[in-house]
Amino acid sequence: MTKKLFAFCLFLSLTAKAQTAQILLKLPQNNDFIVSLTAEKVRYLDAPSIGLTDVEFLNIGVFDDSTKQWAKTEFALKEPQVVRLNIVNKRMINANKSQESVNYLLFISPNDNLAIGISPNKTLTFTGTNARYQEYLRDYFRENMYDYLPQFGYNPSQIDNFHILTKVDSLQRTRQQRLQTLKGQQPIDEAFETYVTAITNTEPYLLKLVVSDKKIRESQGVQLKPNQRKEIQELALQNFKIMPDAALLSEVYRNELRNFIQVPVIQKYPTDSAKRYILSPEAVQMAYQLSSEELQSYPKQKEYLLTHWLNYSTTFRSNMSTARGLLAKYEQTYPESALVPYFKRTIEAKEKMEVAALAPEFMLKDRDCNTVALSSLRGKPVCIAFCYNLKQHENDFKPLEEKYRGRLNFVYLNITPATTYEMWQPTTEKRPGVLHLWASDDDAQMLKEAYASTMRYPFVLIDAQGKIVERWIPQEFPDNKPLQVELRDLIRK
Repeated sequence: MTKKLFAFCLFLSLTAKAQTAQILLKLPQNNDFIVSLTAEKVRYLDAPSIGLTDVEFLNIGVFDDSTKQWAKTEFALKEPQVVRLNIVNKRMINANKSQESVNYLLFISPNDNLAIGISPNKTLTFTGTNARYQEYLRDYFRENMYDYLPQFGYNPSQIDNFHILTKVDSLQRTRQQRLQTLKGQQPIDEAFETYVTAITNTEPYLLKLVVSDKKIRESQGVQLKPNQRKEIQELALQNFKIMPDAALLSEVYRNELRNFIQVPVIQKYPTDSAKRYILSPEAVQMAYQLSSEELQSYPKQKEYLLTHWLNYSTTFRSNMSTARGLLAKYEQTYPESALVPYFKRTIEAKEKMEVAALAPEFMLKDRDCNTVALSSLRGKPVCIAFCYNLKQHENDFKPLEEKYRGRLNFVYLNITPATTYEMWQPTTEKRPGVLHLWASDDDAQMLKEAYASTMRYPFVLIDAQGKIVERWIPQEFPDNKPLQVELRDLIRK
């Protein structure tokens, strides 16, 4: 082997090694623990049933301490990621009983080699690469910031909870002081410092906002007066600070980043309950432009928010003209984005779902294993409910079935992922005016492309001639009044 070839092979070997991280678990044998590790990669991807999601959850290990005392996982890693460690009792799962699961945050970087000891009382100890990062997160951070409220003495039935603010400030100072101590002992990774600082700066003002919001409302319910709403919005604008791109690893920071852009947009283009607080086309366009301007120096955050607003216009608006305009800008900025084909497909599918358009044909199996075509149901109006879980919508719809019996056909169309016909069929029951249909994974994908189906808008109303009457009825709980209004109008036509 030549020296050049050897050097190249060595480089590839070192590069490949740098793209992984290792976690070794020492389990407390015979405690019936199941330990799972889930990595969170912040990126937009097409997820089943819900359209785009902004985090990819990667299962990197599930371990049972009744079968082994040591467990090791190695996974590809190109940049730092948050990993969640969950501990549950196996016997509680097998008995279908409620249980207290314990969750920990880990911050894992490429080339980390971390060992984690789990005690019988579910506490953790760390050794190895960046063990001090994990100790810091273990001691000063919870998975859900609202878990602090009862610990601080917050009383949800009490209007004035300002007594907890000193504890909120104390937690923030303690986190900051401990971080400075870590930095004084040894330099720390910039991404880790950004991540914990983003949480440290964002969580306290959100906890304070809970207290202020309660006081401002003073038991007035959910409807705020304009000046009260503005007061709450200003609190958010005054406290949020844009941080380096690594802050995107923090979920609470991502939420407030979106809010930071949305608040001035809503102040200019107010939303209202009559339109389900959905942003107008002008508002979405302003949010897209504002994100581009405010985040010019933060390329990852800019792409994250521009993707968010394009997805918003595609998801929450039934008219696709705004989405098409934003997609043109997006494609010009990110011509190589893998999401561009997704947005094009979704927009095209939604444009075909216009009122009075013929509903796309499909042929699916019913509960008796017969193939049923949508066109065979013409003669009566049809309400299709896309079901993403077995028997979804049926309990809510049974009163409607009775009300419209003989005048309307209800179709429960199962597109639950990875559900075989044999699993689905026993869950159905024969009822007058009701049809249960099953879609394979391939059929479900076809329906998604034809009907732009998601859990957010699971209903399609079709008239007796097979034409679409309404497609964009949201899923609402516990009582879906918009759907009921549309059903009444459908019967009259």
